[in-house]
Amino acid sequence: MKIELDQKFIKSIQDIDKIDLTIMPVDENVIISELKHYKLLYFSFTKIVPDLQRLTINKNIPNNNNERISELKFLKNPPSEVLHKYGRANLKYQSVLYASFLFPTLLLETRPEIGDLVTISKWKLKKDNTPLVLCPIIDYPNCKDYQLRNEFEKALLKYPKEWQEIIFQHYCLIAKHFGKYVEKGKDINYIFSAYFADRIFHEIYDGKIEAIIYPSVQDSGTTSNIALKPNVFNAKYEIDEISESVVFSNNGHSLFLRQIKSTQKVDSTEKIDWD
Repeated sequence: MKIELDQKFIKSIQDIDKIDLTIMPVDENVIISELKHYKLLYFSFTKIVPDLQRLTINKNIPNNNNERISELKFLKNPPSEVLHKYGRANLKYQSVLYASFLFPTLLLETRPEIGDLVTISKWKLKKDNTPLVLCPIIDYPNCKDYQLRNEFEKALLKYPKEWQEIIFQHYCLIAKHFGKYVEKGKDINYIFSAYFADRIFHEIYDGKIEAIIYPSVQDSGTTSNIALKPNVFNAKYEIDEISESVVFSNNGHSLFLRQIKSTQKVDSTEKIDWD
């Protein structure tokens, strides 16, 4: 069977990449209906991800006036009912857990302001060597994560040669949307990556994919972020360390934090013990 790349799909993706949906009338349902016409080729592999990091800006928590966070639930994914906007890997009212692997990436992604109280949470696997079923979103020619590139190459070689170029091209195209810069307040422009993430999580391989690794836009694709299904995160990860800091300086290029508290203690009701 001859496999050909859908040229209409390529053109659509390339055209969409140039559009700012905030400056033109748009029906979100029409966009999603159009995207459903395209068959996307994805693959997954298993990978052990031993630890993750998150940075929570305290004042962004409902009813928090830049105050200390006392419950572990506020350091995880937000409840779906408060998600009125699209995210890079979530549709409206769809909650996923976003995390990173390096602290500098967290700062670049969240960009807290001077005076903000922030909580850094570090998470580890409950059981060592427990793998995740991952879908990698990788802009291969520009990817600087060489370990991910190697894993991508090895996984791609498992497919028939006639499929490899098609899968490769699809990944590069989709990666452009996961790597697209979106201005604050223009979340409608996340609709494309959010839609693709929804299909990856809930349709591909009958919903067995547990996480998506994708390039950090704020870090120019140098490092990766990860989006996980909340039930997977809760089942496989537990808190390792929590620290609270205040942002005290911003020289335009770097943020500086001063740590106030640190703890590893969480009681059976998931209350954080800062003493």
